Amino acid sequence: MTTQTMTIKQNVREAKAIADISMVIVLVSFSMLFATLFLAYVALRFTAPVWPPMGMNDLPLALPLLSTTLVVLSSMTWVLFERGFKTNWAYSTLVLGLGFMLSQFALWSDLKTKGILAGTGVFASIIYAFTWIHAAHIAVALILLLWPTFWARTGEISGVRAVRVESIGKFWHFLTIVWILMFISLFLF
Repeated sequence: MTTQTMTIKQNVREAKAIADISMVIVLVSFSMLFATLFLAYVALRFTAPVWPPMGMNDLPLALPLLSTTLVVLSSMTWVLFERGFKTNWAYSTLVLGLGFMLSQFALWSDLKTKGILAGTGVFASIIYAFTWIHAAHIAVALILLLWPTFWARTGEISGVRAVRVESIGKFWHFLTIVWILMFISLFLF
């Protein structure tokens, strides 16, 4: 093995170690943020005399279900992208992610039409807080997805870039899991 090949492998190992530690810190930090929201929700949910509060019985289910479908499919397409770095899977992930964001805007519009605004009450505030914070994270993740898409288009994914693709994927899958938990908590129970 040449010295250059050994150096490249060492660089990839170092990048992987740094990326793994960084992702643990990032995901634990975001987990704490969402855990705080979930704990507040659980505390309110189980101490309220009536749930959902008056006027909140007609929450839309179709749009959150659509959002769930889109974000789960986007995670699946990202897994397929990571397996072969095919550009079409990266584009599919981006399109599904954008579809998720559009479904969130449609949800907020539908809630507004029904008179459920952020200031309507505690439950409405929780719904908006959860979905706004999650959407902000999705927006950042969509921006991050652009780099691997470009790299795949130019055929430049190997070594350290492959490590970055894996880290971006972990963040994307984390957001998918958080949305599934939000969907179950807020819209089904």
